[in-house]
Amino acid sequence: MKLVLFELPGRGDVWPGVLTDQGVVNVADVVRVGHSPQLTMQGIIDDFDRLRPELERRVRTSETLPLSSVRLRAPLPRPGKILACIANYWEHGALEARPLNMFLKSSDAVIGPGDTIVLPEFTEPWIFMHEAELALVIKGPAKMVKREDWRRAVFGYTGMIDVSARGEGRRTWKTGSCSGSRSTRSPPSARASPPPMRSPTPTMCTCSSGWMGSSVT
Repeated sequence: MKLVLFELPGRGDVWPGVLTDQGVVNVADVVRVGHSPQLTMQGIIDDFDRLRPELERRVRTSETLPLSSVRLRAPLPRPGKILACIANYWEHGALEARPLNMFLKSSDAVIGPGDTIVLPEFTEPWIFMHEAELALVIKGPAKMVKREDWRRAVFGYTGMIDVSARGEGRRTWKTGSCSGSRSTRSPPSARASPPPMRSPTPTMCTCSSGWMGSSVT
């Protein structure tokens, strides 16, 4: 199931929905709509086990809005934490496994599908690189989770595009990469694989840092 947040043309309200092959199904009357889009999606995540049967029924029986008639927004506009990892790949072909090198990114950097990435006005010739990444939606609180218990902590996943500013190689990153976050995270949908744990603020754990896709799956 792909969970989304979307807008209708000419309206500023953001609604929860389910993305299907035919388009988007509005589920605002099924879920609890929060004071912000982030709180709406958090409520769906926290209560997903109870909501899932009705969401699946609604997808089968309700009218579908064509994807061309809506604007998809970031499914988690302001996650409680964005934890990024740069240990899963290296441009220079390192073959040996490396310890996880993780860092935080600002949730204020999240934008949605079709939004514009605003680059800083560096006076030095820095390179801005985009990286497609997988983002895991962690439903906490989760700490010291064992490998075999990962399903208890992972609610689902989405896509991200990370935009990094650097010079010649990773060692030349600007100091304080968190404050320079240009994550355009906006998954078209979020695919749900719901765990039993509750969390007031879902965490995004990414392969690096990035632009959010259009859904949580």
